[in-house]
Amino acid sequence: MKKLIVTVLVAIFQTGCLPEVAIKDSIEQYEAVESQVELGDSKQRVLDILIPTQNKLHSDWKKRPEKYIKDGVLVEIFYFRSSLQADGLTTDDEFTPYVFNNGKLVAIGWAYLGGSKSQGQTKSQSNVNVQQTTIVY
Repeated sequence: MKKLIVTVLVAIFQTGCLPEVAIKDSIEQYEAVESQVELGDSKQRVLDILIPTQNKLHSDWKKRPEKYIKDGVLVEIFYFRSSLQADGLTTDDEFTPYVFNNGKLVAIGWAYLGGSKSQGQTKSQSNVNVQQTTIVY
């Protein structure tokens, strides 16, 4: 019976039923290696360093890469989970983009791309209790 319970718990964890734990773990792994990446690095070197940090993430918690050709240059953008907003949404500001031109890293971050397109919806908490007063005339 214990074996069955352990197997079920492992299956639950691996299938991503604990999304916040998996995301936070991936972010910690990303933060541990991000400094190893330098502008001018090859795409293969960067991906070899950063992709393993994202392996525990379910596809819903990732952002797909983009690619296009501009002025004869192959532009590829890979996004890596580097943050988490506790709003239940997956938004651009939770990722760091890595931009490659013809296989060489030319930019890290949103500034090169003109900023993120979507942002988390943080909710401020208030510790102030508002009492409603009824005035009778």
